Amino acid sequence: MDGILFYWMSWIVWVIVMYFIPKTVPFRFDFLFHLLAVMVLAGYNLEVSLLSIHMSGLYLIFILCVYIRKQSIIKIIELISGCLIITLAYASFQLFSMLDPIWLIMKPSYLLCIFLNYLILILFKNWKHRLFVLLVGLIMGDLVYSGLLVYHSLSYEALTYAWHDNTVLILCANVVWRLLELMSRYIFLSSQSRLLSKQRKGNFNQ
Repeated sequence: MDGILFYWMSWIVWVIVMYFIPKTVPFRFDFLFHLLAVMVLAGYNLEVSLLSIHMSGLYLIFILCVYIRKQSIIKIIELISGCLIITLAYASFQLFSMLDPIWLIMKPSYLLCIFLNYLILILFKNWKHRLFVLLVGLIMGDLVYSGLLVYHSLSYEALTYAWHDNTVLILCANVVWRLLELMSRYIFLSSQSRLLSKQRKGNFNQ
């Protein structure tokens, strides 16, 4: 059933932030409020002609654009460029999977997850920028894809529960990659410190 992964992961994250993140953390209340708003708005649609759009995606893109307004002009241009790349990549993937599905060697959601995460790792080093660009690019990509279908008189429901599931899968994969980066950095630093301590003991004994 579409939407199960989205609601499941959203509630897990909400509970973790609510009960395990200290109240002194600045982003805590804002994050909880916006996450609840997204979960509620996911069930509401905005219908325009043949196009039906779930409100949660529009709310998300508005909030994300508000939060980056304090960035420098150069950084905003960089983020917008990354969003455009992810948008075109997502829309192209969806078009190819619809027009020529024979090349899909596994479930499209898994292929899309691998493809977009590989692309975002090439584009950005900052993990916050990665999540921002992925989320905005996925929203805009689905809107572009839906616009192309509606242009050809094909009805389409944009930002559906299936889209929410795919988005959660992609973002979770990116977070897991970030945890692996931190773990590898910790292992490297701990091994370096042990090596340095051994060298110092060896030099002292000499």
